[in-house]
Amino acid sequence: MRVLGVVTVLAVAGCEREPGAAPPPVRATLAEVFATEAVLELGEDPQDSISSPGVFAERPEGGFLLTDEHFPRVRSYDEDGRLEAAFGRFGQGPFEFRGISGVTATSSGRVVVFDSSQDRLTYLTRDLLPDTMVRIPGVAREGASLGEDLLLRVTLTAERPVGIARFVEQPRLFHRLAGSEVVWSAFRLPFVPRERSYWSSYVWFPFAVAGDSIYVASSLRYPVVILSAAGDSIGEIGAPSASYRPFPVLEPGSLTPGRDAEQLPRLFGGSNTLTRISVLGSRLVLTHGVFRYPTASDAFTTFGSYHASLDIYDRHTGTKLYEDIPLPEGSRVLGGGRYLYVLDDRGFPPWRITKLKFRETRPDG
Repeated sequence: MRVLGVVTVLAVAGCEREPGAAPPPVRATLAEVFATEAVLELGEDPQDSISSPGVFAERPEGGFLLTDEHFPRVRSYDEDGRLEAAFGRFGQGPFEFRGISGVTATSSGRVVVFDSSQDRLTYLTRDLLPDTMVRIPGVAREGASLGEDLLLRVTLTAERPVGIARFVEQPRLFHRLAGSEVVWSAFRLPFVPRERSYWSSYVWFPFAVAGDSIYVASSLRYPVVILSAAGDSIGEIGAPSASYRPFPVLEPGSLTPGRDAEQLPRLFGGSNTLTRISVLGSRLVLTHGVFRYPTASDAFTTFGSYHASLDIYDRHTGTKLYEDIPLPEGSRVLGGGRYLYVLDDRGFPPWRITKLKFRETRPDG
């Protein structure tokens, strides 16, 4: 698949578009772009309640997986949100977890659980029963099914920098794993940690897989990089809107030691992030977050990046279709697949997930 790079050029107001040019991106509401397929209330076992929904993965055959944000548990649900099974307990023994950082379902239906504190993958059956454990050459933080293989974000043991080396090396961040063997490694940051050491506290790496294409990015910078199934870079996609406030690049010495509480909200508060990449058929949905710091009046607000808006692209041409679609206050995009799944996160149960599907026509006709 050939994908164009950062492609969308906004038409100047009052000027006609050139013949054949893509229409400019539309600003619209969530309801204008998506229709609600269903609102799911997650089923719970009264003896094993969800502390808070964590990592989400749609299952190929229908339904989805959801981890617990605070406990080492993964749960399986059917398409209507009914609880099917749950698995996981804390520990370092066989089929135990110190902390679940990711989950995915393979094409065969098996479930892979990632533990960012252990150098192994844990495979469960379709019904979340213990299957196998596979030792890997590093610690996998998250991953996704890539055909019969896995795409992992992992720090390889051989690439773990020590001492001053960790400030000057640029290890590749994504790896294709066949069994327990690394087939290829790809995606480096365009700078070394020494240049922007403070970014490590804020950055994460959203990604999505669709067929033989892989979309990866740093949460703190555009664009999204497109990789082939062979790990080759084949293009880029995505450009921020005019309202997007990028994360600042600071000169060395800009931060005064011991004054974080004063400096960080002023420097980083309100900055935008590329929080999540989701694929829905031919469309690529980019979720933007906004860094928020608690104030004296925000008794229940914690520091973090809160989901705020969506940009949507045609992933085959790179054309931006919509930009700055606002998300409901407090909601969180869990992921994509056949639908876009949005958590109505009110901070307490019952937990509700809205399944959204694209409308047939654009709001502008």
